[in-house]
Amino acid sequence: MYNFKTEAANYEIRTIEEGIFRVRIAKGEKFKETLLSKYNILQESGEVEANVNANAVELGGVSLEIKEDGSIVVNGAKAPITITYDGFEGKAYNDKGFTLNLSLTDDERIFGLGDESRENIARRGTFSRLDIRNIASYGPIPYIMSTNGWGILINCTYASTLDCGKADKNLVSIAAHKGQVDFYLYVAKSHDVKDVLALNGKIAGTPIMLPKFAYGYTCVLNEQTNAREMLFDCLNFRREDISCDMVGLEPQWMTKHYDASIDKKWDDDRFYLPGWLPDNQSGPETFMYALREMGFKFSLWLCQNYDLLWEEERQCGVRAEKFGKEYTYEGASILDPHFACPMYMDGLTHRDIPWFDHLKKFVDNGASAFKLDGAFQVNDHPDRLWAGKYFDDEVHNVYPVIYVKQMQEGFTEHTGRRAVIYTPCIFAGTQRYAASWAGDTGGGFDTVIAMLNFGLSGHSNATCDMDVTTIEGVHYGFFTPWTQQLAWRTWNYPWFMRDEIKDGIKYYSHLRNSLFPYIYSMAHKASETSLPLCRALSLMYPENPEFDYVLNTYMFGDSILVSVFKPEVTLPEGTWIDYFTGDVYEGGRTIEYKLPEGKGGAMMIKAGSVFCTMKPTRYIEEKIPDNYFVNVYPGADGEFTLYEDDGYTYDYKNGGQATTKFTLCDEGETCTLTIAQREGSFDGRVKAEDAPLSTPEIKGMSDVTSFTVKVFGTVKAVELDGKAVDFKVCEECGYTVFQVAKEDHAARALTYKITK
Repeated sequence: MYNFKTEAANYEIRTIEEGIFRVRIAKGEKFKETLLSKYNILQESGEVEANVNANAVELGGVSLEIKEDGSIVVNGAKAPITITYDGFEGKAYNDKGFTLNLSLTDDERIFGLGDESRENIARRGTFSRLDIRNIASYGPIPYIMSTNGWGILINCTYASTLDCGKADKNLVSIAAHKGQVDFYLYVAKSHDVKDVLALNGKIAGTPIMLPKFAYGYTCVLNEQTNAREMLFDCLNFRREDISCDMVGLEPQWMTKHYDASIDKKWDDDRFYLPGWLPDNQSGPETFMYALREMGFKFSLWLCQNYDLLWEEERQCGVRAEKFGKEYTYEGASILDPHFACPMYMDGLTHRDIPWFDHLKKFVDNGASAFKLDGAFQVNDHPDRLWAGKYFDDEVHNVYPVIYVKQMQEGFTEHTGRRAVIYTPCIFAGTQRYAASWAGDTGGGFDTVIAMLNFGLSGHSNATCDMDVTTIEGVHYGFFTPWTQQLAWRTWNYPWFMRDEIKDGIKYYSHLRNSLFPYIYSMAHKASETSLPLCRALSLMYPENPEFDYVLNTYMFGDSILVSVFKPEVTLPEGTWIDYFTGDVYEGGRTIEYKLPEGKGGAMMIKAGSVFCTMKPTRYIEEKIPDNYFVNVYPGADGEFTLYEDDGYTYDYKNGGQATTKFTLCDEGETCTLTIAQREGSFDGRVKAEDAPLSTPEIKGMSDVTSFTVKVFGTVKAVELDGKAVDFKVCEECGYTVFQVAKEDHAARALTYKITK
C-alpha cells in the first residue's frame, strides 16, 4: 500500500498484482470501506511490491503518477489515461460524493455496464444510470473496459451515473451523490479486452460453476400446478422423449402466496406431505421421491424483504447491540424498564437467525435450486435503516448481491454441493455466487443484448424466459448459457403446442444435451478466465469496430457461432460450416440465411475446430458417458480441453477433475489430430449420505473413456504411427468416422494423420 498527499487530497494506491491497482482518494485522513469490500464481495489476493519514485507507482510496465494538480496519469495501456476528479464538499472528507473523469482517445471503444440498457453493446456516446430498477435496469454493473487495454471497476454502491463520451467525446465521467473515489484499475499487457476481463475476474469474481444439471433444460411449471400435475408433467417429458433436467415451482408451493417470512410451509392442498413425517423428509412417502426416481431436480420460487445485513455484520465480527438491559433511574420511586428497550419497525427480520436457516428443510426435501424473484429486492426502501446503521441509498444496489451470497454459501455449507441460485438483480460480484435470468421481460431480442452485455461485464450464467411460441424463440433459448422455460400462467408445455414447436423443443433439447461436454467445458473456461459462454463478436474480434453493432450473432463458446431472430448472419474471417446443412461459407461478410426446416436460426462451426459431444440422454446426470464424439472441422489449427468432474460438489477446485486436451493442426492436404492422455480423475458417484438429497446413484467415471472421431469433409486416409486406421462414412451425418482404441489412449497420447 502506498500513500501520497497533495494539496488536493490524500491518495492510497494498492498494487494487487501486475495489471491490477486499487486507488482511493479522500479529502481527509480516513478512507471509508465500501460494503462491497467490507462484506468480501470484491476480494483482493494480497499486494505485491511495486517501484515507487516520488509520486509515481510502477508495476509490470504500468505506472500511475500523481500530478501536482491532483490528477493521475496512467501509462501502460495503448495510450496514456488522465484521471481527474471533483467533489468533496467542505475542507474535510464528509462522504458527499464525487465526479471521476477518464480521458478517451479518438478511436477507442468502450464495453460493459451489464444490463443497464438493452439498446446496444457499444457504450461510447451513451449516458447510463447505475441503479437497480425493476424492468428498466435489472443489472447495472459499474464496470467498463476499453479496446485500448484498460478497464475500471467503481467500488461504490450508491446510485451513480456514467457519461461515456456523450457530453464530452473525450471523457468518461462517473458521478455519485455519496461516497468517495474508490476504484480498481486494470491494464492488460496484451491490450486485449479478453485479458482485461480476466483481470476484473480476480477482484469481482469469475462466473460460478453451476452443477451439471443446470446446463440442461429447466421448465418452470404453471403457477396452478400441484404435486400430481407436476409429476405427470415430468412423466410427459420422459414419454415425449424431451431431454429435461429440472422443473420449477412458482409461489403457489407455499401456504401463503408471496410469503416473505421465515415461516414458510408447503401448501397442504397442492403439495401434501404426510403429517407424521419430519419437515425435512424426502423419502418414498413423498412426491419429491418420485421426482428423483425420474431423474428430475426441482427449484423453488422465493421472495423476501429480510434485513440480511445483520448476518453480514455478524460475519464481519461486528455483534449487534445487546438489547434488553436492565435500566435504573436514580431517584425514581417506580422503576419501569420495559419501555426502555428499542422498538423495531421491521417485524419481519429475526436479527439472530440467518435467512438461509429456514430454507434448510426445503433443501433436505430435495430442492436443488432457488429462483429469487425481483419482488422487494428491486424496490427502494427509503425509510429503512439496514442493520440499524446503513441508509438504503448505500444498500439498495448491493442488497441483491448479499442475497445471493448468503443463499449460495448457506446451501453449500448445509450440503457440500453446488447451488443453483438465480436472480434478475445483478451488481458487481453477483457472478461469483449466482446465475441470472432476464426477469419479467420475456425471451425476445432485447434479452440477447442484455446477455451479451453481461458477458462483456464478467457475468456468464445468464438466460431469459424462453419464448416457446415461435421456433426462433426456441432456437435462441437453447443457445443461452443455461436454458429456462417459464410457463407461469400459461399452458405452453411442449405437448400442448403445434407440431412445429413440439418437434423443435424436442430437437433442440437433444441438441443441447448432446453438446453438454462442450458447454460444460466452456463453463469451466468461464469460471477460470471470465470469458463468457455467449460472447459478443466484439469480444472475440475486437479489431473489427463494425461488430459493435452486430447484436443477433454471437459466439457460443470457442467454436460455435449462433444467429438469432434475424435472417442476417455476420461471419468473421475464416471458413464456417453450417451444422444443420453442411453448407460451407467463407467469412468476412454478412449473409442472408435461409432457415432450414424446423430450425429457428443459424448454427455455424468455425473451421479449425475440435470439440466433444455425446449421445443424447433423457437428462444430463442419467449417466457419465463412456464414449465421446470428437468433432473435427479441418481448415485451420484449433484446440479444445474436455473438462470432467462429479458435477455437483466443489471437489474440482481441489483436484477432483479430469482434463483431456485435443489439438488440431491443419497442413493443407493433411491435418493431424492429437488426443492427449487424460490428466487427473474424479469420483462420479453420489456419496451415500448425499443420495436422499440428490439423485439416485449414477455410474462412476471409468478409468478410460472411448472416443469416436467424426471428421467433416472428404477423407482419403487415416493413419496412426504410420499404420492405416479403418474408417467409414456415416450415412446419417456424412462425416468420416473412426474409433479410438481404448487401450491405446490409456497408454499414451495419440496423434492421427488425416489425409483429405
